[in-house]
Amino acid sequence: MPWTSPRRDLVLQAVLEEVDRRLDGRLPMDVSGVDQTFRDEHTLANVLQVRWQAALAAQVEHALAEDPDDPQAAVVRAWRRTVRALPGVRMVLDGDWERADERRRATLERRRARQHQWLAQQAGHVVLDHPLDEEAVALGAALEAEGRRYYRPGRRPSPPPLLKRLKAVLAA
Repeated sequence: MPWTSPRRDLVLQAVLEEVDRRLDGRLPMDVSGVDQTFRDEHTLANVLQVRWQAALAAQVEHALAEDPDDPQAAVVRAWRRTVRALPGVRMVLDGDWERADERRRATLERRRARQHQWLAQQAGHVVLDHPLDEEAVALGAALEAEGRRYYRPGRRPSPPPLLKRLKAVLAA
């Protein structure tokens, strides 16, 4: 009987379900097919980072279409929606950051800085031509921090407080 590897998309879907079920910030390397599909924990964490970024980009696009007059609020809202949709992925990415050795941390810091710069750009900040605009990185970090305000690792994210949601509806 020939050996066949599991389909990557099915394994990834099982991983996503497992990280959302566990909510412990650990990569589920014990999910069936993970060892055959992903080279190591870093590879799986990198794939989850891509999944996070794609989901965040979609949410940012949606939020900006809803509220083009306040792009900073739209970016924060998009971050919160993404963490509500992918709470386990966010916890795994945060756990990867916390457990990273020096070499991995340098890679993750560059990735995080680029994501912060991208968030700032989506929020309307003009990014300079050089590779890393420190002002944009700081603004993006502040936007993410605001997005994290109601986020509690280990617990299912809840929607913003009722009063804030009512204000948003009335403003629209």
